[in-house]
Amino acid sequence: MIPFEKPVKYGLVAGLILIVLMVILYVADISMFNPMVGFLVGIINFAVPIVLSVLAVNKMRDEDLGRKVTYLQSFIAGFAVLLIAMYLSNIYSYIQNGVIDPEYMAQKADDFILTMEGKVPEETLDAIIDNLAESLNASKSFVKNLWLSPVIALALSAIISIFIKKNKTIEQIG
Repeated sequence: MIPFEKPVKYGLVAGLILIVLMVILYVADISMFNPMVGFLVGIINFAVPIVLSVLAVNKMRDEDLGRKVTYLQSFIAGFAVLLIAMYLSNIYSYIQNGVIDPEYMAQKADDFILTMEGKVPEETLDAIIDNLAESLNASKSFVKNLWLSPVIALALSAIISIFIKKNKTIEQIG
């Protein structure tokens, strides 16, 4: 039996942190297409759910499961944290880019393309434009993320669960 209180709580916290990050970027009018900003935001978007997933599983193990957790319990709890965080982030992203300000991402993409003109070969720029055009549709991105998020959460949770210490009882020391 897996007590889901902590995974749900930590998943909600991770999702809210990601939403706050997106709001800050939007309000500050910071372009995600800036390579340095994009890299930093990408790291944060992966690190926050992973760290909170590890914290949730460890806290669940120590407080709810008698300091022992199986791989399956760790996997399911981690998956729950990651999936909740990713879905919350995706829902907010759709609301922001599809409802609140549908032109925001297109404008940022146009600004990025203007800064790249003359700096990269024409063929590369055309490929970038094609990739951007497909990813700027908020509805398509949302639907894509509905099935992609569980796949990513499964993979990350499987990896994270390998490294979670399964038994922290005193008997293991001897």
